[in-house]
Amino acid sequence: MRSMCLILMALLLSIPAWGQFPSIFTDVTAESGVAFQHSFGDDDMSSILESTGSGCAFIDYDQDGDLDIYFVNGCYLEGISDPDSPDKGERLTNALYRNNGDGTFTDVTEQAGVSDEGYGMGCTVGDYDNDGDADLYVTNYGPNRFFENNGDGTFSDITERSGTGDPLWGVGATFLDYDNDGNLDIFVGNYLEFDPEYRLYYAADVFPGPLAYPGQRDTLYRNNGDGTFTDVTEQANITEPGRAMGVASADYNDDGWIDIFVANDAMANYLYKNNGDGTFTEVGLMSGVAFSEHGDASSSMGGDFGDFDLDGDLDLIVPDMTFNSFYRNLGNGMFEDVSAYIGVAEMSGQYWSWSGELFDADNDGDLDLLISNGNGHRLNTEEELFFINEPASNGERRFVDGAYGDYFYHKAVGRGLAVGDYDNDGDLDAIILNLDQRSVVLRNDGKFSNHWLLLRLIGTKSNRDGIGARVTLQTEELTQVAEKSAASGYLSQGDPRLHFGLGNSTQVDKVTIRWPSGIVQVLENIPVDQILEIAEQSP
Repeated sequence: MRSMCLILMALLLSIPAWGQFPSIFTDVTAESGVAFQHSFGDDDMSSILESTGSGCAFIDYDQDGDLDIYFVNGCYLEGISDPDSPDKGERLTNALYRNNGDGTFTDVTEQAGVSDEGYGMGCTVGDYDNDGDADLYVTNYGPNRFFENNGDGTFSDITERSGTGDPLWGVGATFLDYDNDGNLDIFVGNYLEFDPEYRLYYAADVFPGPLAYPGQRDTLYRNNGDGTFTDVTEQANITEPGRAMGVASADYNDDGWIDIFVANDAMANYLYKNNGDGTFTEVGLMSGVAFSEHGDASSSMGGDFGDFDLDGDLDLIVPDMTFNSFYRNLGNGMFEDVSAYIGVAEMSGQYWSWSGELFDADNDGDLDLLISNGNGHRLNTEEELFFINEPASNGERRFVDGAYGDYFYHKAVGRGLAVGDYDNDGDLDAIILNLDQRSVVLRNDGKFSNHWLLLRLIGTKSNRDGIGARVTLQTEELTQVAEKSAASGYLSQGDPRLHFGLGNSTQVDKVTIRWPSGIVQVLENIPVDQILEIAEQSP
């Protein structure tokens, strides 16, 4: 008995007290001027549609060098929402906030023309026409919307002209150049055949879950280079129906062709390997990312690629409603779920997780992890999770959980999450879209002495955004690998620039960029603590 008491006392003493963790993130929503509150058209969840939530994005829509914010909203739907809902008759739209450059934002939704009154899900940002400004694609329950940036602070709706309306239930979406022709294509992950009249369910669940409905096929649009797109889903061999939620694209096997990951709800995830000939092969089961480490088809929400263990290949975080899955890339086209081994599962089990972002919060040169949480059937609130990447005693790396700021003691119903340096001070901030509460702006106030570098890639032969470019950065202390991508996490998109924490290094010895065109570009002896613009150049 005495030994048991001593063990319990040791465990309690090992748990940091309130405020003992160093404060990194500060909730600056009120002072920022961001006043967005998401609505699902009702005062309580009554269907899987209302539960799904929406995403958000950092976007420099006016090309002034700082990041603006876009939030996606739901709305009241006749026949689905409660007829007594307080949102009935309200005009609910998505919202665009312009960065004023002084830590505050101004709502410019109407002036910019991106309100969209549909039942919104996710968004992705990319320069589809290579004209130097950021265009915006929004997924909906119903037809999606495509907004072309006019270059003067306004957007035009080109959905019909572009042929990208997609009448299915679009959830996750991403820009990518799957055929390496220099034009950004669009991949849309579609969810399920929702029937609001179907009401057979276990009473404790409040409404039917995903297994009550058949899934939908996803959609791949090829950019024709003339402002129009062609649905090439069948030709590309993307034919499996699923229940897609978040999607992510990255060259996981480092063969020069961008691949697609689809996080499916209550079924196997998909990993579409790009064959380099305009077609894909689904290899989720073969590669090890279809199921969790216990073989479960958990409810996967989103996905984000990043090299957390600094071994030169891209690993994958997939939040879900259980312990979350963290797939380590073994470098041979295979992944291993190491969630329990690296410390993620232990802290995740009590949460219902949606979006996960890998990024270097403390600029020490390795990727940390931020996860948004929120119940999927009730407006029960949960804290967000933040993990610091640290070397373990065995020399490998693991994630250590902690509340790095007062916000992490605050409970909300989190969904979308995006990370970006909105104040251009070299450390990464975050925005979180919550249901039934205000959405949140978290400023990184860690005040680290570590150095950093932000890279803005400009493709010339490749797509102008440089999406799909793989960057290897070398300093005296370490080598880091990152890939430029569009959508990440759950229905969201982060900073369009690539961020690297550099630790104590006062110089970057070498940056090697392999562009989607195949051009390899090398820069040497680069000063730190700067935002560096790099245009694609032939050797």
